[in-house]
Amino acid sequence: MDTTKMKTKNFLVLLVAVFALAILAVSNASAANFDRIGINEQLETDDNRITQVFAGETIKVSTVVTMGADEQIWNARITARLIGQSGTLVESKEFVAVKGKTYSQTLFLKVPFDLDPSQQRFTLLVTIEGTDAGEAGRKEISLVVQRESYQLEVLAFDAMNEVKAGENLALDVVLQNRGYLKAENAYLRATIPELGISKTVFYGDLYPTDKSGDNEEDAVERRMFLSIPSNAAEGLYTLELEAFNDDSSTLTSKKIFVTSAAEDSRVVSSSSSKTFAVGEETIYTMTLVNAGNSIKIYDLVVDSDSGLNVELDESVVAVPAGSSRTVQMRVTASENGRQDFTVNIRSDNQIVDSAEFTANVEGTRNIAGNAAVLLTVVLAVVFLVLLIVLIVLLTRKPEKTENFGESYY
Repeated sequence: MDTTKMKTKNFLVLLVAVFALAILAVSNASAANFDRIGINEQLETDDNRITQVFAGETIKVSTVVTMGADEQIWNARITARLIGQSGTLVESKEFVAVKGKTYSQTLFLKVPFDLDPSQQRFTLLVTIEGTDAGEAGRKEISLVVQRESYQLEVLAFDAMNEVKAGENLALDVVLQNRGYLKAENAYLRATIPELGISKTVFYGDLYPTDKSGDNEEDAVERRMFLSIPSNAAEGLYTLELEAFNDDSSTLTSKKIFVTSAAEDSRVVSSSSSKTFAVGEETIYTMTLVNAGNSIKIYDLVVDSDSGLNVELDESVVAVPAGSSRTVQMRVTASENGRQDFTVNIRSDNQIVDSAEFTANVEGTRNIAGNAAVLLTVVLAVVFLVLLIVLIVLLTRKPEKTENFGESYY
């Protein structure tokens, strides 16, 4: 008797559970229904149809959904994802789904590159759901994901966002074969078109899958350097990376800011203003400082007023990295008054700095006075010579005369 009651009770529990699931299924079926789903403008109305897409492709998912007569969702949204592939979920904006109304939503889903090569068939799940109501309808689409036969990709690259003119820009680039077949003789070319510079590096053969034990790799990293011209103007430039071989090519880019090299060069002058007379030579000095990390060659160009004559000890000066050099300027004036001159410092055909100097010219050099002094010195020397001669003559003793007597034989 107890056994019969137990069986009856279990049967009733099972019947209630089945009835509840049936009610839930009916309610879900009537909540919302996807009338049409399109993949890349191709309508998918047949549940048995299989759509082909490519790895790395961004597919367009167009949906048309009709709400049931008894269902309304205040914060509804359409979602799409590849079942079993994390990071593929995309969602529409929230909207109010009113009873019996039809709505259209478009989503864009990126098919991952790094799918299991042995698996080609995947399932795209499209749902309509609400935060409070949960899932109100769903549709599954079968997809065949295929790789392109030949496809190279710049998987990752590391480069500084800022570089100084005259220095090297280091690039660490990982190149990967995303194709179905082997990519033979792969190259990478880095270019900054505005500066007219380019560098190409050989990556070799890249395989569809990584077999490190057989030295067959699908991704390889290389380092390369781009030499930025020292006369590059400061500004934002586009760095282009092109991965290519005989079968395919792909292009990616990044913005690089180039700072001017002029800030590495400075001019220090001990005195920028001097006072002297017409015809008098005066020496000015200035020191060239190279604060960069490479040798600098400076061309010095003088721009002066017509009444000044400026001569440089050196017009071309080489300054090692982190060093300085002092240059002298010999200046004479042909007329009175304030007169100016400027020394422009150029490096790589670019003015990197300049120094301004002032000459206050007053009066004329006293040439007559100097001649009188010279004449006085000459006369003093002559007088001294005559005095010495006179002393010698006065102190000289007269010669004695020898007196011989007559001899008689």
